[in-house]
Amino acid sequence: MTEEARVVLITGANRGIGLAIARRFRQAGDRIVILDVANEPSPEAAEVTSDGSYFACDVTNKAAVDAMMESVFAEYGFVDVLVNNAGVQRRKEFLETTEEDFDLIFNVNVKSIYLVSQPVVRRMIARERGCILNMASMGGKWGGADESAYCASKAAVIELTKTMAMALGPHNIHVNSVCPGIIMTDMAKTLSAEVLEAWREKSPLGRLGSPEEVADVFYFLSSPAARYMTGQAINVTGGMIMY
Repeated sequence: MTEEARVVLITGANRGIGLAIARRFRQAGDRIVILDVANEPSPEAAEVTSDGSYFACDVTNKAAVDAMMESVFAEYGFVDVLVNNAGVQRRKEFLETTEEDFDLIFNVNVKSIYLVSQPVVRRMIARERGCILNMASMGGKWGGADESAYCASKAAVIELTKTMAMALGPHNIHVNSVCPGIIMTDMAKTLSAEVLEAWREKSPLGRLGSPEEVADVFYFLSSPAARYMTGQAINVTGGMIMY
């Protein structure tokens, strides 16, 4: 348990890795606030936010984000930990990627970090403390031929994290990103057995990761144990990449 329950705001946490992150913080006694595009929380998300809040929100729309953040601040006053997890992926070759694909991916994966972080950061600065964690990806360091826009967006997240860390460090605000590899989410489970086995062989550990293992890293980065870490892009890939 943490010494004092923190207010933890997580975007895109209705399912998948985001939900696992929400559960990990909830287990530590923190109060969970979820912003997600789904109109209603999943049963699992509703359980996690039983003493917190769930807000349906398009995090790519500034007016919607600003309105929701006013509701969050009216209820809680501030946010201790912000997890920018909302993300989208479209697997397409470079020449098949449309302008619509590109805009959607960058709006959700990158622009939303700006829109959600800015009002949160203003209140963090006033309190001279805070933690922001951004969801990047192994793809941001190691591009894939069938996901050019996605990989480019995650590379942008890594660099945005660095610039935020530099700008906000003087206010005792830590900013880090996490780069998962192939994680056994519902989406990954739709891949063929052959594809999954090929990915397993790329890991020195000989297996794929779980959402809970990614969530543990997010929680660590929010803890006092990581108080001298900022601007980092932490791999959770089972050794698939080592840089």
